[in-house]
Amino acid sequence: MVIAAAGALAWKMLFFYLLAPIAVRCRPVRVEAPRTADDPGPVLEHASAVSLKLTIGPQRELLVKNEYLQDSPHGIQARTRWLLNWRYPFTSLASRMIGLTRLAADWPAAVTVSPSLIPFEELASIELAADGGFVLQPRHLVGLLQDPSNPISIRSVWRLGSLHSWLTWQFRYLVFHGPGTVIVKGCRGVRIECPDAQRRISADATVGFSASLAYANARTETFIPYLLGLKPLFTDRFSGNGVYAYQEVPAGAQRAGVVERTIMEAFDGVLRAFGV
Repeated sequence: MVIAAAGALAWKMLFFYLLAPIAVRCRPVRVEAPRTADDPGPVLEHASAVSLKLTIGPQRELLVKNEYLQDSPHGIQARTRWLLNWRYPFTSLASRMIGLTRLAADWPAAVTVSPSLIPFEELASIELAADGGFVLQPRHLVGLLQDPSNPISIRSVWRLGSLHSWLTWQFRYLVFHGPGTVIVKGCRGVRIECPDAQRRISADATVGFSASLAYANARTETFIPYLLGLKPLFTDRFSGNGVYAYQEVPAGAQRAGVVERTIMEAFDGVLRAFGV
């Protein structure tokens, strides 16, 4: 047991003091070309709250998970859409964007969305520009508010040649393009910020970021929390002109049991490789 503990300590010291400093100096991932300073990209349309009131109409339909639909007017059109996007069936299934409710109306109608299963969740709406891409973790996606004649598009971008992709085990990035609004969820709320020069955040907290931002890894600040398994080796680091969104309480902090956390982290690792 002593030998095993010593081996684990040496392994973590190797990663923390040798490999991680080399990795953070590598070229960051940039999914799209940088934006100009006067074009910040996606903006937070509504601050996160327990419920959001959205307006649909002749040119605005809502696709939403059924369990988040709280209140809607009588007489509007309600249909089922089985997958978020038929080009990405695996992504739709893994992020539970299946059996969606599609709401449309011939007049401006107010619809309320709110979490009904998890009490600590809050929702936020992020407006996407017509020419701006937003890399989104689909597990945080609740719904889309869009023009049915010009819906939000989704494209898949692979970055197999980046060391950062291999370190985070994320090789594919799903980019959402407007015009339209994405409804996202986060534990205890969702915040959206500009990175200024450089900002870092727990990878478990990241909801999404402007595709024009430079995305890279940063080594966690101190060794002991990493050694004890309290923090991962790397955090997400953003720089450039754009925004990034994150939930107030990281996903890892919501898992109490060691066995459950281990299983979920392994499962998340597989999904993360495909940008889900």
